[in-house]
Amino acid sequence: MHNGLRILDADAHVVEPGELFRAWTPAGRAVLDLPATTPIELCGDSSRLADQLEHGFDAASYLRAMDAQHIDAAVLFPSMGLFVPFLPELDAQESAGACRAYNEWAASYCAVAPRRLSAIGVVPQRAPAAAATEARRAAQLGLVGVLVRPNHLADEYLDHAAYDPLYDVLEETGLVLGVHEALGVRAPTIGRDRFEGFAARHACSHPLEQMAAATALLLGGVCERHPSLRIAFLESGTGWLPYWLARLDEHREWMQTSECSGLSLAPSEYFDRQCVISSDPEDTLAGFVIDRVGADHVMWASDFPHPDAAFPDAVEQFLAHLGGVDLDAAARRVLWDTPLAFYRLADRFEPQEARP
Repeated sequence: MHNGLRILDADAHVVEPGELFRAWTPAGRAVLDLPATTPIELCGDSSRLADQLEHGFDAASYLRAMDAQHIDAAVLFPSMGLFVPFLPELDAQESAGACRAYNEWAASYCAVAPRRLSAIGVVPQRAPAAAATEARRAAQLGLVGVLVRPNHLADEYLDHAAYDPLYDVLEETGLVLGVHEALGVRAPTIGRDRFEGFAARHACSHPLEQMAAATALLLGGVCERHPSLRIAFLESGTGWLPYWLARLDEHREWMQTSECSGLSLAPSEYFDRQCVISSDPEDTLAGFVIDRVGADHVMWASDFPHPDAAFPDAVEQFLAHLGGVDLDAAARRVLWDTPLAFYRLADRFEPQEARP
């Protein structure tokens, strides 16, 4: 808890043990595609994480890092798990195996403190049928959702009917769909085709890949076909969202009697019904976006412990950037109520419970 505010980190990251993906990353296989200038030091200063590094980022040390940030609970996403299962050399069975290994490990990691730690699983996105099967296993393991990358990894993209079985499983089980970019995947990435340096490629990849995914999910009929599917657009800032929703709405209206005739709602209405976006600690546009789409559609996320994460003052940075937004009307919802409802974690916390 921070100054009376309960904190639920909607997108933090684990650091998986090196042996977890060893079967899928033999010597000589390149896992990442990153410029040489890419920042790699955790939280920009790894010395701050001496405790976590000494203990291999085990769950106990991770909880101590949460305590240092006054974070009550966190939803955990992978680090290397954002890359290994999507390696182009892996066939569907191998990719599913990497996902299964991660999901089982993540479930055991969270079992150390199930009221404070929850996890998002990984599915073999290049093989939609196998992704549906693994999503069901993720639900059985107690994970709260699965992630897909916004990149174009397979012949079909996220709006293709081939992915409907995956979305069906998520609706049936109540798991969320977390759309999460991470620069370095060995696959087509917006910006990679024209820039060599990290700054330009990273600036492009996160928001522009998310805009492409939002187009598929909101304009491409996914939310129309799956009205109870809950979707989070993560780690891309918030500022792009109002503009993109307006642009998608304009194109739906323009093409309403042809390409978009099957959409009963405008893309912004699908977003309002089914979606959220995460804000970064340094997101200077968060207050503006909260005002436009509502605090019940924005969640705070730390990105801990990745190189651009602020530690241990991520919460303070976010609150400072909110400017004139009323804490009672917005920040309490963005920091706690919205992610609690979106991830359906309310049953883990009694209303009167508060961490010191």
